[in-house]
Amino acid sequence: MFAALQCVRLTISTQPVVIAAQPIAKGSVITADSLALRDLPYDEALRNVFHDCDDAVGLIAQVDVAEGGIVTSTMARASPVVPEGYTAIEVRLASSADNLSLGDVVTLSSATIFSEATPEASPDTDAVTLRELCSGAILTAKPSRDADGNTLAVFAVPPHEAATVLQAQEYSAIIAIVSS
Repeated sequence: MFAALQCVRLTISTQPVVIAAQPIAKGSVITADSLALRDLPYDEALRNVFHDCDDAVGLIAQVDVAEGGIVTSTMARASPVVPEGYTAIEVRLASSADNLSLGDVVTLSSATIFSEATPEASPDTDAVTLRELCSGAILTAKPSRDADGNTLAVFAVPPHEAATVLQAQEYSAIIAIVSS
């Protein structure tokens, strides 16, 4: 009996399947550390799963994936999702976007000039201050340049902060500040 079971086991073909080695949160970048390979019996239902960890690394999780869960091509894509209750807006940045990656969460701020009237400063001295417009803007598309050379980036933000950012960029420079 044991020999017969061994023969049956040897005839079942397997395939490598990518699984979550740890929980992966929706909207996070999938890293090599968060994935593992497991051999599973071949099944046509597993056709849309990742069969190589490298194929999923760097993608953005579109759903929460539990530890040990199979990672499918519908669960991850190259751009992040816009969270429920957020809207996506295009922002003209005065700061460099070269170091930004998809899924980065940044603070969008504007530079405001005001007259500084203090005893130490002359009355005509102007000072610049940063005004925080949105503290949780999520980069959802690779930044690009328009015909004038301005950096454009698409961020997912709450609607009330979107209105503030859109109005502020008409009158002042917007910068993206990466938190550490």
